[in-house]
Order: sequence, then C-alpha cells, then structure tokens
Amino acid sequence: MEVRPVKSSQDLLKLVPGLITAQHAGGGKAEQIFIRGFDADHGTDINISVDGIPVNMVTHGHGQGYADLHFLIPELVNEISVYKGPYFTQFGNFATGGSVGFRTRDMLEHNLVKLEGGQFNTGKFTMLYQLGKGSAEQNGYVATQYYITDGPFESPQGLQRFNVYGKYFVNLSHNSRLTISLSSFSSAWDASGQIPQRVINEGLLSRFGAIDDMEGGTTGRQNFSLRYDQQNENNSTLSIQGYFCDYSFKLFSNFTYYLDDPVNGDMIEQVDNRTMHGLNTLYKTYSQFGDRVLKTSYGAGYRADNIRVALWHSPNRVRLEASSNTIINEKNFFLWAQEELILSNSLRFMFGLRGDYFTFNVEDLLGSALDTVSDLPHASGYVQQSMLNPKFGMVYNPIEKLEVYLNGGSGFHSNDARNVVIAGKARELEKIWKREGLSDKEIDEKLISYNFDPASRNTTTLPRAWGGEIGMRSKLWKNFEVGLAGWYVYLEKEFIYVGDGGYAELSDPTQRVGLDVEARQRLARWLWADLDATFSNGKLVDAPSGENYIPLAPELSVSGGLSMMGFFGFDGTLRFIHIGDRPANENNTVVARGYSLINIGVAYHWGDVAFSANVENILNVDWNEAQFDTKSRMAWETTSVSEIHFTPGNPLNFQLGVSYKFN
Repeated sequence: MEVRPVKSSQDLLKLVPGLITAQHAGGGKAEQIFIRGFDADHGTDINISVDGIPVNMVTHGHGQGYADLHFLIPELVNEISVYKGPYFTQFGNFATGGSVGFRTRDMLEHNLVKLEGGQFNTGKFTMLYQLGKGSAEQNGYVATQYYITDGPFESPQGLQRFNVYGKYFVNLSHNSRLTISLSSFSSAWDASGQIPQRVINEGLLSRFGAIDDMEGGTTGRQNFSLRYDQQNENNSTLSIQGYFCDYSFKLFSNFTYYLDDPVNGDMIEQVDNRTMHGLNTLYKTYSQFGDRVLKTSYGAGYRADNIRVALWHSPNRVRLEASSNTIINEKNFFLWAQEELILSNSLRFMFGLRGDYFTFNVEDLLGSALDTVSDLPHASGYVQQSMLNPKFGMVYNPIEKLEVYLNGGSGFHSNDARNVVIAGKARELEKIWKREGLSDKEIDEKLISYNFDPASRNTTTLPRAWGGEIGMRSKLWKNFEVGLAGWYVYLEKEFIYVGDGGYAELSDPTQRVGLDVEARQRLARWLWADLDATFSNGKLVDAPSGENYIPLAPELSVSGGLSMMGFFGFDGTLRFIHIGDRPANENNTVVARGYSLINIGVAYHWGDVAFSANVENILNVDWNEAQFDTKSRMAWETTSVSEIHFTPGNPLNFQLGVSYKFN
C-alpha cells in the first residue's frame, strides 16, 4: 500500500492476490470484479466492507451486490483483510467467492498535502490533517480528496470526484473506546461506452471513439458510524456498531444502440436512491483447559435497506417510458457463533454456524401480476426466508515454518428482491389456479402469458454456495514465503437480475475448481519480489458439454513484481499483470481476449517533500479492459450482430506528483 500508485480506492482491491478489476463506464461506476473463477459483476460474489459498514448494495438499480468503493480515500486505509471462499462465519451475504475488509487509520502519522497530475487532463489533490497533536487517549482527523480526468477517449469523460472524511475516537475509560466517523462523496462523469469490434475492424471508429457519447452518470454516498469497544478484565471483548448510509445513483448506458428502438436508440437510465442502516455486535471470550484454549465468538445484528429503483428508456437522456419503477424494503437479521479450539501449538480447529433471516417487501408502481400491457412481469408482495450455514476450519503445523490447513462450509448471496417477489407471486398464482382445477400444463401456459417464468417457482431466494479447500503456507528460508491452495465451490441455481433490461435470467448451477499460488521473497533490506497466480476451471452443471462454459469466468491470472522502499531516499514498484483468454459465452464461440501489462512507479523523498512519477502500460499495448458478448445493431445496419463489445484500457501515459508532510 505504501509504494503502489492508486487512482482510487477501487485499485486497492488489486492488492488481493488473484483478484482482477475492470472499469467500463467512464471511471465513476463501480469496477467489475473477478475472483476465484467468478465474474462477480460489480460485487455479487464478493463481500466488501469498510470499517464494518457494508459496501455491497442489495437489489441495486444496476446489478445485485453493486460495490462502489469510490467513497473511500485510499490514503486512509491502514489494513486490508482478505478471506477467500465461503468458510468464515462472520461474513454473510455475497461471501461466496470471498470477503475483503478495509480498516481506516485511527491516527495519522503526519499531516499531508499531495498534488498529482498527468496526461488525459488528470489531476488529484489530497489533504490529510490531524486535529491537534493527537494521543492514544483521543484523536481526530479530517481528510479530503478531489480527482478529475478525461481519460484517453475522443469524447472526454469529464470525471470529477470529491471526497470528505472525518474520524474521532475517545477513550471513555482505561478499557473502553468510542469511535465516530462521517464521510461524504459525490461524483459525475460521461462515458464513451462499449465499442463493437466490427466497427473497429471496418475502420469506422478508433478504439477510443464513441458511438453514443451521451452515456455517463452521477453517484453519491454519505456514511455515519458510531462504534463502542470494550475490553473486560477476563480478556473478553465487546464491540457494538451502528451505521447509517444515504446513497444515490443515476447511470445512462447504451449497449445495444439501435437494436430495440431503431428510431430513437436504446439508451437506458438506471436510478437507485436509498437509505441503509444497521447494527453489528461482536463478543469474544477465552477459556483455558490445561494446555488447551477455547476462543468463543458471538455476533448478531441487522441491515435494513429502503430503496427506490427505476429503469427508463431514455434516448439522449430524455425519458420516454419506464420499464421498472419499484419501492423496496429489504431486511437481513443475522446471528452467528464460532468456536476456535487450540489443542496445541501445532493444531487448532474452528467450528462455526451462521443464521440469516431475510424479508423482501416490494411495491411495483407500474402494474400488477395480471397486467399484460408490458412484456415484463410485475408483482407486488412480500417473501421471507431463513437459512443456516455451517463452517469448518483446521490448521496443522507438522514442522516448524510449515502450515497446512483445511476449510469447508457454505455461504450464499441473495437474489434481487424483485426476482424474489416475482417468483413468490408465481407460486401464489399456481395455488389459486390449482384450486380452480387447472392442470400443470395450463398453469405453465397462463404464467407465460403474464410474462412469468414457470421455472421461477422452484428457485430459492438465497442461492447457497458449498465450498472447500486444502492449502499450505511455508517460510522455506529466512526471507522466502510460499502458499498453495486447491479449492472447489458449487453454487446453486440462481436468478440473475439484468438491470440493463429490467428482467431476470435463471442460471444453471455452477461449479468451479482451481489453484491459488502466492510467493514472497525479500531480496535485500530494501527490495521485495512477489508473485500471485490463479488457475481455475468453471462449468455450468446442467448444461450439455460444449455449451457449459461460464461466460467471462477467468481461467488464468498472474500478477507480480518488485517493490523497493528506503533505497537512498527512493521508493519504487515494477508491476506486471497477465490475464488469459476466457469464454465470453456459454459455447465459447466468442472469446474475451487476454492481455499483459507492465506498470512502473518511483518516488524520491527529500526531507518532508516527496516527488513521484508513474508510468502506466509502458509497452503501450492495445488491451481491452472490459469485454462482453453483446447483441447490437448500428443505425446503418439492417440486422443485429452478437460479438465482443469492449472498453479499451489506457495506453502508455505518465503521471507526476509532489507531496509535503508536516506536523
């Protein structure tokens, strides 16, 4: 974190071994995330939090689990905790591929003013300021950051983002602390959209051109957190946190151009406005039986989202008609317990059980279940569901400097509340029509006539993921560490809400198997090398062979490089990343092209002043950051074409910076 350059906090996710991100909407939208064979979209299969506040948005206007980290100032991050797989009791919704937790600093090491800028009209101003001299008894600080860029596109993206953050803690006694934090951010941008490969091949457009440069959006988020921590005399600890969030989102997109509306165009507008509040509690205690130690953890809490989401057909950002307009109240209550049994210095076990209870209450403002004026289903109502997820872990040290571990358990991610209630309404209609004497075939036909998918009646609200892994970690020599993990995960059939179309797709169950490799080597007092690689293979379980590829699921990712710190005042980093080709559709007839990149950064410290220079994509390769197999039609075309549509990655570019530390 100290030496790697970042444009936003989303770049901090790239520190997670094997995790890949891709931006495809002008820099203001949350990045697409890939981890352990999952195309997690914007967060469907990875649980992300900041200081205990959930980042993922349930039933979001763009996609389930949408996780936008841009409200976090990266210079404030003190720790990143990574948990891969669904085996960890403290994590609930979206923790199928893994979980990432960010923790901000309680105190600043120094005040800081930093100015950065470079190509594409890019600039960033950062200020961190500690209030007073600070102490271990109480401390407060404020931070702000302003970022602008046009990107390399022919139609400037005009991205502007402003962040403000404040944190204060006070020790109420020698063993208790109260922490308050408040943050706000707002952002707006334009975008060039995803470009069909055929218009590039035909020479009609450059890689950085635009077919519809009216895309773009705005978003904002305000967070408030109040946390109480207490350590008792028996070495037990108690934490209670309450949080509140106010969130807004508006996005204009056009992926299909003139496919559905050959006159006005297909631009859509997605809107999400919500408040979110919740409670997290955690109690830990220790017991000792001879040489054996029992560490017990209990957690409980809730999260409540009050949501207004809508989808409009809005060519040139002018609303013509609504496809979806919904009010949603979604609540999640949870309770979990975990026992960690330490039998000796070389053997310990973990057993956990987590229970989650959900209520989904939906009011569709456009119509009722029996309306046929639209080609989309409509339903108002409520559904509830609860589930238990067991967890298990074991760590064994057969010899010094070698650790072998085994993890297993289940997790879940929730479906979009609109899908949940639509499926529940289909089951209600089935009951009514059965009482009227209709046959199963007649019921299916009636459901289809009202735009319901008959298969939705048998789909669970909370798709469960079962997983397991075995791994090892070793410090073979004084300065060399290596880790290996073989893993497997099975995810039940799920509804995938397509926010771009206002409808849901029922997916087949999936299974993924893979291998993670991590290596760290300290080459000198001031120089480190690292290498991370993930190999994975995923399949749709019930699909026939040759048609069972998981679209966009990564199969090979490799990253690594050199990091230098404190070499005669110089810090630096040389990073490379390689992503392999991967299927873009179920039968692998369209391929998302892989790429290899090399970036370099260097900084020189002269007293309290530091100068930095960063070079991105030093080989100046043409690479596609985000890629999708999309059906589209241009205004001059008579038929549609399904092929790769992509957002180009940045070409070779330079960024310079200067910072000043003061007390």
